[in-house]
Amino acid sequence: MHQFLKAVVTMAVLVLPVLTQAEFRADSPTVLVTGSNRGIGFEFVRQYSAAGWNVIATCRSPEKADDLNALAADNAQIVVEPLDLLDHEGIDALAAKYDGQPVDVLVNNAGLMRGPDKGQIVGSIDYDEFDRFFRVNAAGPLKVSEAFYPHLQKGDKKVVAALTTGKGKKGIPVPGFTLYKTSKAALDAIQQEMALRWKRRDVKVVTLLPGRVPTRGEDTSVAAMNYVAVEDSVAGMISIIDDYSIEHSGRTIQWDGEWID
Repeated sequence: MHQFLKAVVTMAVLVLPVLTQAEFRADSPTVLVTGSNRGIGFEFVRQYSAAGWNVIATCRSPEKADDLNALAADNAQIVVEPLDLLDHEGIDALAAKYDGQPVDVLVNNAGLMRGPDKGQIVGSIDYDEFDRFFRVNAAGPLKVSEAFYPHLQKGDKKVVAALTTGKGKKGIPVPGFTLYKTSKAALDAIQQEMALRWKRRDVKVVTLLPGRVPTRGEDTSVAAMNYVAVEDSVAGMISIIDDYSIEHSGRTIQWDGEWID
């Protein structure tokens, strides 16, 4: 009896990873969203799940993502997974866990944003932070895209989307954000390189500008700041992703449909 119970427990442990995907509908498309615990990432999860998609919602600390966990508790097609952009082994492990699972859309939303501060001003750059910004904002999304490339090839839509910023793309003169701006500019270049490499495989790459979305409690009463409601921004970006064609792969487009390049 003891050996039988031991075997049953062992089998249960072995199948646990599969159970996290058991509620995915085979006839529904699948999206993976990074940085999904709050703000824009959370809204991507909310809107995609409301549309009936399977959602792999990732964030660095799922145990602290109360709103995300509550949303997942009410929707069996949402699976919450840990993902740290600095942990490349962890990224590979997550991709291996979902081996064979088609991913139609990958949304690289997670990133590091801080400032303005002295360490980001030319003349007093904090180079340890410089390295950290580039590893999170540029190398991180690249690694996730590489790891899930086989999954994208199995999907129908085959779209890799990454969120950028006007501070990086247009060089808006906002002092004290040097590390953030340059790391996002590097992400833009990486997106273009991926588009060139993957176009022949029909994997489409789009860089998205979400607009000025108040995700950190900003005062939206300041009309001159041109704030965009997170619901509107994400709805616009999802529409762009849904209609995106291979001919435009590698380009940057704003949430409202305005082409930036």
